[in-house]
Amino acid sequence: MAIYKRILSGNLWRFFTLLSVFLMANEVSLQETVVGFIGGSVVLPCFSKKPPITIQDITVLWRNKYDLNVYEINKGKVSVEGQNQEYNNRAETFPEEYKTGNFSLKLNNLQHTDAGKYLCYIMSKESEDWIVELLIEGV
Repeated sequence: MAIYKRILSGNLWRFFTLLSVFLMANEVSLQETVVGFIGGSVVLPCFSKKPPITIQDITVLWRNKYDLNVYEINKGKVSVEGQNQEYNNRAETFPEEYKTGNFSLKLNNLQHTDAGKYLCYIMSKESEDWIVELLIEGV
């Protein structure tokens, strides 16, 4: 019972909740690899395959390899309330592109710790997700 309570109170519970939501929907999953350089910027791609989009019906979650909140878009509005501080003022999207299904994320001032997998979850009637592997190279 103690293990069950720990799972419910931690990130694992959030992970399994998100996982079950995505498994129940008709899910599309794509994987990309992007290379960036220390101190530079990079765009991590994430596109809906079903544009044009009614923004009010969509939530987009960007998470990193540790399930940290990198960026969120709720009903067309950016939400940085729960954003992990590592990404404050370094992550941005392209709001003018949302209606075309482009939810790509731009990371600025890249650091070695940014390397790894990023997940972009597009939650709507038919959920989609993108997995982007970010490789970081020296200057």
